[in-house]
Amino acid sequence: MKVLLLIDSLGPGGAQRQLVGLAVMLKQQGHNVVVATYHDNRFYVDTLLDSGVPYVYLKNSHGVFKRVFCIAKYIRKTRPDWVISYLETPSIIASLVRVFNHRFKLIVSERNTTQVIRRNEIIRFNLFRYANYVVPNAYAQKNFIVDNFPFLVDKIKTIANFVDTNYFCPVQHKRHGISKIVIAASIWSPKNTLTFIKAVRLMKDKGAKFHVSWYGKVDSNIAYFNDCIALIKELGVEAEIELLDKTKSIKDKYQDADFFVLPSFYEGTPNVICEAMACGLPIACSNVCDNPIYVKQGINGVLFNPESAESMANAVIELLSIDDSTYNYYCANSRKIAIEKLTPQRFVDNYLELME
Repeated sequence: MKVLLLIDSLGPGGAQRQLVGLAVMLKQQGHNVVVATYHDNRFYVDTLLDSGVPYVYLKNSHGVFKRVFCIAKYIRKTRPDWVISYLETPSIIASLVRVFNHRFKLIVSERNTTQVIRRNEIIRFNLFRYANYVVPNAYAQKNFIVDNFPFLVDKIKTIANFVDTNYFCPVQHKRHGISKIVIAASIWSPKNTLTFIKAVRLMKDKGAKFHVSWYGKVDSNIAYFNDCIALIKELGVEAEIELLDKTKSIKDKYQDADFFVLPSFYEGTPNVICEAMACGLPIACSNVCDNPIYVKQGINGVLFNPESAESMANAVIELLSIDDSTYNYYCANSRKIAIEKLTPQRFVDNYLELME
């Protein structure tokens, strides 16, 4: 089977990581797979090439109309059996192409949970009439689509993210005297960095001993990043939290940490929670979307209201305060849930079932 996977770029994002993983797994199953992008960010290219998956950068696709034409031309030339698109704009483009070319079948993958319905959402979901399947990675997004665009109900199949539990695995270490908290998420408003910084100040005031390393600086959100740095200085929490560049060695950061936190306002299936769980970390995260499917209060972590710095601070302090026996129980449960719900084989099998 000939499969084209389409995404905007191979930058350091969760959707990109999942698409690259899918490409590699389809290749390992013996399928003819190509990954194409229209932006030249090659963070994950080596992963593809090392696995024998060809990568194509459609460099003559600048501008909306040229981009649609370029991708349509490439699909017409290469004649894939299936196109799988990740993220909103690539899925809109792939759906537009299929309006005029029914020689390929199309899976559009929704990678987040839609918060509002505007013109773009109305256009996107109506264009999905031309897709064969709509695959959200979160049950919250499935419910949103069913409620608001019921004509798509027969096309929807939820496929949660995968995590490589052989690569992301626990290592033996004792809890640090000053708890080490890791966060891996883009530093921008949907991830709620500013509110979390306020929570850090509250935690400090309540006597908690901890250090937060947040990996997520990206150039495209530099104004928000600068606001965060200014707030850290204003609140006097430079010793408690540092904001760092995204890293390719995030596994090492998980394995060296005691806890993982994610304060975002909304999520799809968050890769970073899945990875941190696979590494056996207790989790504190927002009580939104699909997060409660993976993080269970009193089982492997705590949940909080992302709108409230007080709720956030209290939940994280609760997690930091658990005794060693409870800590080990949470660690084991995080790993167990990841293995049960997030295996790569289940992920690729679900896609192959659609393409039979």
